Amino acid sequence: MVRVSWQEISRALRELLFGFFLYSLYQQVLHTKAKYEDMFYALLMAEFLGFPMTTNYYTLRLLPFVVEELERTRLKLLREVDLLELLHEGPGVH
Repeated sequence: MVRVSWQEISRALRELLFGFFLYSLYQQVLHTKAKYEDMFYALLMAEFLGFPMTTNYYTLRLLPFVVEELERTRLKLLREVDLLELLHEGPGVH
């Protein structure tokens, strides 16, 4: 006989309801967050490449917080993008 605790049932029910009602919203939030991070790091990269920006002071203030992620972000921004992959995502691609 298998014994199932109320905690396991509660956790399973909570995950099921999350999947039904909030999973698509959660995916949209993650996608929007990634877009904003890409835009932020693109602005930082433009600053590093020498394009004149009016936010030099603020860029220097934020730089110590993002130094660890700059290499990962540089590789992400410079990777090749397949157009068929973008078309597969649908009309929500900006």
